[in-house]
Amino acid sequence: MEVIFNPTKKLSIDALEDLLSESSFRLAPSAAARLDRGSKMVRELSQSKQAIYGVNTGFGRLAQVRISESELIQLQINILKSHACGIGEPLSSQVVRRLLLLRAFSLGKGFSGVSSEIIERHLVYLNKNITPMIPIQGSVGASGDLAPLAHLGITFIGFGEFIEDGKSVPAASLLKKLKIKPISIGPKEGLALVNGTQFSLALALEARAQLQILLPWLELSAALSLEAHRGTAAVFDSRLHSVKAHPHQKEVAERFKKILQGSKHMNAHRDCDLVQDSYSYRCIPQVLGPVYSILQKSDELLEDEINSVSDNPILWSSTKELLSGGHFHAHAVSFAADLMSMALATLGNITERRIDQLISPLTARGNAFLADRPGVESGFMILQTAAAAIASENKTLAHPASADSISTNGNQEDHVSMAPWAARKSLMMIENLRRIVAAEIVCGVRGAVHESTRMGLSFSPVIEKFLSTLARKVPTLFLSGDREFGRDWKKIERLIMEPFRAG
Repeated sequence: MEVIFNPTKKLSIDALEDLLSESSFRLAPSAAARLDRGSKMVRELSQSKQAIYGVNTGFGRLAQVRISESELIQLQINILKSHACGIGEPLSSQVVRRLLLLRAFSLGKGFSGVSSEIIERHLVYLNKNITPMIPIQGSVGASGDLAPLAHLGITFIGFGEFIEDGKSVPAASLLKKLKIKPISIGPKEGLALVNGTQFSLALALEARAQLQILLPWLELSAALSLEAHRGTAAVFDSRLHSVKAHPHQKEVAERFKKILQGSKHMNAHRDCDLVQDSYSYRCIPQVLGPVYSILQKSDELLEDEINSVSDNPILWSSTKELLSGGHFHAHAVSFAADLMSMALATLGNITERRIDQLISPLTARGNAFLADRPGVESGFMILQTAAAAIASENKTLAHPASADSISTNGNQEDHVSMAPWAARKSLMMIENLRRIVAAEIVCGVRGAVHESTRMGLSFSPVIEKFLSTLARKVPTLFLSGDREFGRDWKKIERLIMEPFRAG
């Protein structure tokens, strides 16, 4: 399907994610004409006597150095070459694809003074699934994501590298093979190609996308654990939550009530002596509710940044001016990623506590450590220890990157956002949380098997479907006795990387 690409339209996060799966993009003719008018205006301004940052002056602390007309293009080439100085593992092809789309939207709005050819080159990479090699380290998130964006931009002029079949190849050779000519950039275009927040934004949106997949698994895991622990669904009663003015808390309670509805096993405990469960079960709505609230705020910040111009200077066509500002500063992204990190640490903490409540001899309502023969078997003793270790990693990673700053570029860029690190560590925390949730599922299945055998009663229809899915996907989960539990743990971790589908 071909999409007519119009960067002036407002784009939601969900719409952006949908576009990533599209196979072909074509720049709208009206957008191309607008971009080329702006590019022509920048060329005219570059020949004026007025000092214009990054057009006929140096960059950063070198802004006071005037550049002769004969060297204006070399200035733009040099910034791409010198700034392509990142290091570390390359971005995944999925994140690069998101980055290309975000860059095309931001630069394509017509406030950066780049030609339509620049935007079309982004679209060519998307259409042909070309992946520039962009190292993950080297940006502080202001004056733009300079180093990583330079690694992207330099491929437009035939330098740098691409990733092909998992290997790094020179950009010049791949472009030649694909019969794609390097671009001849104009005044300001090199600066525009390195300025922006989209590297940080692409990473933060990848974390957000992975979390959206994980959250339904997390809720099912918590509900399964509650059934296996002989917990009570009474805490999800809508009357209780009507007196709390938190809409997301009410939604979580209602969702769990529906997940657990119709459980004959849970109904059998209605009149038992277990009056109250521990907080990690009883307070699920009170914890997950605020989690969803701060994730909503994170989404708002990210969506605003998707629809923003993050270049500097900004072309104001009506007055033929280039206005210097600080739109490259990525603190909005940094705060958004840190909000996610807070949520991720909290979700990991409460999930790990449920695991412990479910298996610990001090709190378990079944066999100690869910062993079939406690003593001769250790059961899930060490699985909880491993989950605790991972939860503690996330506690450390939750320290806000947005609270940090470090001066760069001769103290010209003296306050930076650290958004790339905020986003990168949120991705690390997602991976950790996924492993903690997988550990709860492993323990929840064993606990459910024990409870079903002991009580002879069915769980809720939703949980029964969940167990059926797990039995089909990972049948070894339902075996008894000690074994190499790490194998099942890894299988569940891989399973929950994809959206949940019952059956």
